[in-house]
Amino acid sequence: MPFIRIETNHDFSSEVIHYVITQITEQFHIIKGYPQSMILVVVNTKVNVAFGGDYEKPAAVVQVMNGRMPVEITTKLTEILSDILLAKFNVPANRMYIFFQEDLKMHLVGWNRTTFEQILGADDLADVEAARKDAKKIAIEYNRSDNRNE
Repeated sequence: MPFIRIETNHDFSSEVIHYVITQITEQFHIIKGYPQSMILVVVNTKVNVAFGGDYEKPAAVVQVMNGRMPVEITTKLTEILSDILLAKFNVPANRMYIFFQEDLKMHLVGWNRTTFEQILGADDLADVEAARKDAKKIAIEYNRSDNRNE
């Protein structure tokens, strides 16, 4: 359930905005592995954004909400988002802030007329990830023991 919101103080064509949304969706998919159909990107242009009190130079604020985002993920996403916004919105990396928020309580995120707690069967994403790791370990051990019995 990744959500990325970008607000910038300049205006851009719908083609440029579409490109930015598409690129961010693809990159988030590659880095986090979520289906692209589950990644929500919002771009607001001509917003009153000033960096250092300067409204004239391009500036942006980015909000990224997702489940678990370790430092490797936030570092990589910061690089990619900065590169895309420089290339397409002409916003230098030193004229934007990127805020990451881990949204760990699944009952606080609704989708498709339910919440992710109902979909995943747990309220804490860490519990879901731990269960997946345990299931992988069990499968690996099962496969090893099965191969020894042949």
